[in-house]
Parts: sequence; structure tokens; C-alpha cells
Amino acid sequence: LSDVHAMFRLPLPQQDIHAGLNFSIAQILMATISGISITLYDHKGEPGELFKGLVEHYFPWNEEKLSVSPKAAAAIIYDVFRNPLAHAAVLSMDWRDNNRYLVQSDSVEKVKRRLSEEKTTGHTEEWLEALERSINRPEMGPTLAVEPKKKVLLIEGLYWSVRRMIYYLASA
Repeated sequence: LSDVHAMFRLPLPQQDIHAGLNFSIAQILMATISGISITLYDHKGEPGELFKGLVEHYFPWNEEKLSVSPKAAAAIIYDVFRNPLAHAAVLSMDWRDNNRYLVQSDSVEKVKRRLSEEKTTGHTEEWLEALERSINRPEMGPTLAVEPKKKVLLIEGLYWSVRRMIYYLASA
């Protein structure tokens, strides 16, 4: 996960790097979960079922205030964030009469991250190292915020949760 660590240092406006790489970070973390669900998660099933089962049972949901069950949260992460990121460039697509078309959504899905206090730069090395060493979930807002017409994925929370998930799997 060292690539993710490095990406969290962005943006660096003083070096004319303004991108925060939110989608890239989310994509790597989703691919990590997918890979682990197929190779290390000791269950049988289809890839989507394994992804959701791993997230439901090994994410540290007990450290968060979820407005939905862990099972529902795992399904949202897979169906709303992982699949559109991996297959449709974050767009909702469907098929009608053998043609693909864009689906107009009445809800908002957002991949979000925190920036520095001045809101212009990425995280400091010290902040990232503290996040990575933290056994207990740091204060940062929920990994997954679910409202009736809005779902927000906080990638710092996802990063911490993926790291803890790996720890729990390795300790089992």
C-alpha cells in the first residue's frame, strides 16, 4: 500500500501538482479488497459475494457509527463504489435493447477525502504514519456515510479500514 501512502501526500500546489487522486486511491483500495477476497478470504462464492463478505466481516465497523448494517455497508461499497469505479468510469450504465446507456441517478455518490487544514495540500508524512500505526480508528468522519439520496465514501477511512482488515485476516 505504499503507492496509496504516496498518493495521500498530494496535492502539492507549491510544485504545481493540484490533483488529489481520490479516484486512483479508491481504485487501488478496491482492487486490494478484491484481490484479498479471492486469495486470502477463506470462503467459497462468486467474486462479488466474497468481496462483500470480507468487507462485512473483517472491516472494523465496530469502530464507526454506521447508519446501516455492516452487511448493507459492504453491499454499498461493492455496488455503488467498487463496480462503477472498476467497470464504468464511475458512471451508472445499463442495457436496453442490446444498447448501453447512461442511467440518470436521483442520488449522489461521492468519493471524498480530507485535505490539510488549509484545504489545499495533501497529508503530511507524520499524519500518514500516525494513521497507519493507529490501532484505534482516528477521528476523521465515517468511512461510509449513507443518506436516502446520498452516499459518501471517505478514502482515508477506507485506507485505515483496509489496513485493519489485513491485520485481522493475518491474525485469524
